[in-house]
Amino acid sequence: MPTSIRCASPDGVRAAAPFVLAAFWVPLATCAGVAFTPDPTGTLGRLSGPVAHLLAFAYLTGALFPAHFRWPRNGQGRARQSGRAADGEATAARCVLAAILWMLAFGVLIEVGQLFVAGRSGELADLLPDAAGIALGCCAQGVWARAGRSAVRPTV
Repeated sequence: MPTSIRCASPDGVRAAAPFVLAAFWVPLATCAGVAFTPDPTGTLGRLSGPVAHLLAFAYLTGALFPAHFRWPRNGQGRARQSGRAADGEATAARCVLAAILWMLAFGVLIEVGQLFVAGRSGELADLLPDAAGIALGCCAQGVWARAGRSAVRPTV
């Protein structure tokens, strides 16, 4: 389980509500279950493989932010001119990088795991729609945060 990265004030940070955690972990477990099903054709309906990958990773990346990251709010945590965050806080860019790496690792693990499932094959080409979905989820978080309604849990 990823640890929460402090992307805002290190003191007084509240834990994510259980439903926020469930909104990330239940779909993640569902995606893993579908990925390791020998023939998931009926479970995905009419979605093609790349579209399913893109949508799943976009949602999971977007849900990862409020579940495990604390986004800088109102200018908190912005890097100084030296490029380092103030008072040991992580910058928003560091939060995004952590989310990208976490989700890419999940995608690689799924593809490697599928090599051992009868009827499935791990394909590196599946990482392209995964990466596109991750980018979409990160962009959605950025837009949401710039609009002043950060999807990431608030700090106190």
